Amino acid sequence: MRKYFFVLILLLSVFTQAQNAALNAAVQELKNDPLMPQNSWGLMVINCLTGEVLAQHNPDSMLIPASVTKMFSTALALETLGDTFHFRTGVFCSGIISNGNLNGDLWIEGGADPTIGMDFWGKLKFVDALYAELQKNGIDTIRGDFIGQATFFDSIIIPSTYPEDDYGNYYGAGTSALIWDGNRVELDFSTPYGVDQATTLSSFFPPFPLLEIENKTKSGRQGTGDNSIAWGGPFDYNRMIDGTLSPGKSSFKVYASSPDPALGFVLAVRYYLEEKGMVFLGDCKSSYSKPISENSKKILTWESPMLLDIVAFTNTNSHNVTAETLFKMSAKEIYSVTSYDHGLIALDSFLVRTVGDTLKYHFSDGCGLSKTNRISTAFVVRFLQQIRYKDWFEGYYVSLPIAGKTGTLKSMFQGSTAYGKLRAKSGYMKTVRAYSGYVENKNREPIAFSVIVNYYKGNGYALKKKLEKLMIAISESE
Repeated sequence: MRKYFFVLILLLSVFTQAQNAALNAAVQELKNDPLMPQNSWGLMVINCLTGEVLAQHNPDSMLIPASVTKMFSTALALETLGDTFHFRTGVFCSGIISNGNLNGDLWIEGGADPTIGMDFWGKLKFVDALYAELQKNGIDTIRGDFIGQATFFDSIIIPSTYPEDDYGNYYGAGTSALIWDGNRVELDFSTPYGVDQATTLSSFFPPFPLLEIENKTKSGRQGTGDNSIAWGGPFDYNRMIDGTLSPGKSSFKVYASSPDPALGFVLAVRYYLEEKGMVFLGDCKSSYSKPISENSKKILTWESPMLLDIVAFTNTNSHNVTAETLFKMSAKEIYSVTSYDHGLIALDSFLVRTVGDTLKYHFSDGCGLSKTNRISTAFVVRFLQQIRYKDWFEGYYVSLPIAGKTGTLKSMFQGSTAYGKLRAKSGYMKTVRAYSGYVENKNREPIAFSVIVNYYKGNGYALKKKLEKLMIAISESE
């Protein structure tokens, strides 16, 4: 009888391998790829119900995850803040109101709302609400200053581990207590038709009065887009932008990081309020330490959309500034103070509770831009398996991009078995291509997977197609 039992086990093993032939073949193709450094990529695929490992390669190798990092910062926020949490922004006025005049200052007290000023959330909703309250209070002229108060977070806008060539670009803008349009500055260029010709920087918004931008961009070849890099860090008003832009455009927009988020916020809000007829006689100012006047009166409390919607936006669009904001807000909730160090402590505590301390990882930020971040695919999959039991998991799960339909997976998986049912967070930078998430197999069992590739020597698009083939094979497994 024992003999037949072992024969049965052997047959089941052979049958499983046969059923997963496409998966095995996709893994083997990556192993045979001469352009793939074999010690610089990892893979782990498990059945969440049985714990069975369906495929693996270097599962314990510590690799750069890029934006897969956002899976952890958004989960931390849901765990710490709750899915119905709202960011709050306060507006105060100091001084006496008479004959339509505010004879004092107008203050915006930041609460780290990452949605204000963004097209996705309704660009002018906050401005419209503020204008209505000013009108309600009989104010049409502010004779004092307009001050952005940003003491809710610390004044360290970005972590020290961001690459220097990312500081000046919109995706490297970091976070702060006041955030207008993702802490972006919109640069508007006109570009000539000829190749390698100097472009003209026509304007920028918000209209920082002291911002100097040295424009070294030139027109690129026909069919090319934005291949520029903006240089300059937080509170640096002397910036430079180089690279190439699309040729023959009367208006071509490029986005850089804000030199001063709190000042950029009030400059933008003032601009739109002035369009509505509001008059400002004082200056726009920012403060990262000065408290609001004790005699001031609150005239507006603005609430963001609820956290679950913000998490969905963050993961679907892989939005760096929002991810960093959720990361630091989680630390604020736990420790009542914020810094990137506090965020890392909060994340570490959450991960130890969720995954345990037997798997190694190293994080430096909340969005994945830092190349010092390191995780293993075994760690990612263990995390994905464990959070399925969290009460916020359903909302988290639907925040992940859907194969062929949303976010960074929208152009992939068309006509495949993975279409519409695989959900994953992607990670991409110059040296990294990664995907981690969930898919049901043929038996409708939940599969968790993670594949991370570092330092691929070939074409990035070709690697994307190979990883797409791998993920389709995962969806066809049993």
